[in-house]
Amino acid sequence: MVILRLILIIGVAFFPLYTHALAFNPNTVLSDEDFFNTDTLSADAIQRLLERKGSALAAYNARDIDGVQKRAADIIWRAAQTHGINPQVLIVVLQKEQSLIENPHPSQYSYDWATGFARCDSCTVDDPRVAANKGFVTQVEKAAWRKKYYTLNPDQFQFKPGTLKIVDGLPVTPTNWATAALYNYTPHIRGNYSFWKLWNRYFSKVFPDGMIVKTSDDPQVWLIQNGKRRLFTSLSVFLSRFNEKNIVEVPHTDLETYEIDTPLKFPQYSLLQSPKGSVFLFMDDRKYGIQSKEVFRKIGYQKEEIITATQQDIDNVPTAGIISDPLGNPVGSLLQDKKTGAVYYVLNGSKHPIIERSVLTTNFSHNKIMPTKTRELAAMPNGEPIKFVDGTLVSSPASPTIYLISNGQKRPFLSPDAFTALGFAWSQVVQTNGSALDLHEEGNPIDLGKIVDDYTPPPITSTASAPAKLQKTSL
Repeated sequence: MVILRLILIIGVAFFPLYTHALAFNPNTVLSDEDFFNTDTLSADAIQRLLERKGSALAAYNARDIDGVQKRAADIIWRAAQTHGINPQVLIVVLQKEQSLIENPHPSQYSYDWATGFARCDSCTVDDPRVAANKGFVTQVEKAAWRKKYYTLNPDQFQFKPGTLKIVDGLPVTPTNWATAALYNYTPHIRGNYSFWKLWNRYFSKVFPDGMIVKTSDDPQVWLIQNGKRRLFTSLSVFLSRFNEKNIVEVPHTDLETYEIDTPLKFPQYSLLQSPKGSVFLFMDDRKYGIQSKEVFRKIGYQKEEIITATQQDIDNVPTAGIISDPLGNPVGSLLQDKKTGAVYYVLNGSKHPIIERSVLTTNFSHNKIMPTKTRELAAMPNGEPIKFVDGTLVSSPASPTIYLISNGQKRPFLSPDAFTALGFAWSQVVQTNGSALDLHEEGNPIDLGKIVDDYTPPPITSTASAPAKLQKTSL
């Protein structure tokens, strides 16, 4: 059994090919789906995150509430599992309150008040009730407990889903339990904006171009392209381009943040006729004019294959050229040398070698191979070797790195967590001997986190003018 590993790339700046910016909505800071999901990170995944961030917590140990000495990662994970909270929520709180995730040299105070629990606006650490909550383990445990407690006992607290409150002079109506809990813990817009910004920088998802995605509650399948999503309007449209093995199931809350672009309406190699009567070959999101009826006939097309399209459909597809050679097959075909067994993809009269079986089974799983005489293939000019199609996950024995093929480039994942967080499965990874993978230029690495819009929250009202119950308190 081949064990798949991922290389951690150190010191590489990540600049997405297309930025996907998010705007802060004070009414919906985090989804319930994210807030209550306890399965996002294992204890070891938390440890890897702490190490990547250069956190002092990566080397920190303490006696947990069960009396066992543990790593900080195990303490965080155990508290999240015990109280039914996403461990990612606790990680963000640790950074928001005391910068413990990214600080390599925190003060003792930062450990003692790690999650800000019981540190209300008017509280003092000399108060025995406050001092009882001092210490890293207690802080993590109480923060996890309290955030769940808010949702179980909503009548005891100010913020509830659907209830309007004035926060920092602005109306806020939490749309879900997660947002209400976050405001009950930190009743200021500025603090919740900080949480939201950190959450998206650490854990929210950027779907790379070429990803093929769907949600669990909707059969529709989408292609991520140019930072937007395009709907496949039929199974034939999808199968004419991609392999169903590459479909990834993602949370609907993440998919909904992507703007909808023009749908993918026509299968690869469709014949489209405009209202003016012109016929085009649709291929790779481009249209090719057919020079004459004679060329059309000699190529072997039938009138019954023509799809009537609107002028808008025709205009939306850029023109790539004119098909004038009736001897070449513009739609492409797989030909196998009867003597050598080599397989070629023949397009417009040129033969393109398929240098690995993995490319053949990934790109052409629904195509038939035609045995062909060696002399017929020898008469064709050579073309560039065929690369992996977008959306393919590829790895080779020569390197532990796993790549996603995106816009023809191979983009490495920065960590195992970046891979699994996007919804990919290890079983989707195609094993290659490296030759076909080397055909792809290396692109930007893939990491967690969305690009977030700059936002200036309103100034926090003074405690003198703010309602007393809106002062932060977790006692």
